[in-house]
Amino acid sequence: MVFIYQWDKSEPKYLLLKRNRKLGGYWQPVTGFIEEAENNREAALREIGEETGLKMYVRLIDLNHVFCFEMQGIAYSVSVLAMEVADPPAINISLEHTDHQWLTYQEARRTLYWDNNVSSLDKLHKRLIDKKKDY
Repeated sequence: MVFIYQWDKSEPKYLLLKRNRKLGGYWQPVTGFIEEAENNREAALREIGEETGLKMYVRLIDLNHVFCFEMQGIAYSVSVLAMEVADPPAINISLEHTDHQWLTYQEARRTLYWDNNVSSLDKLHKRLIDKKKDY
């Protein structure tokens, strides 16, 4: 999972994507699976490109945060990363999605569907605010 963010004055704004109705119709950050011979970073960059068209970024951060969930009887673990972009970049969403929006932290918290997405956003936001002078 990758949260894409950009700074708007002194606050980050987060990009959320709305999955198409067949895939649940809910809002979430970029998500996907690691393909054979990929590491987390490579998978994150590939999924970002596939789901948003973004290729340029300021930094990619590994939050060292992992959560687990089960889907159709299979257990999955998810590593959470974040990508900072500059300026409002053009977003070209994939067919997996129907819409996208840049949201403040509070707006994103209210919009995210899954609790584990909210707790991951909380960790990222705290890190960004605590270290914003470094970023």
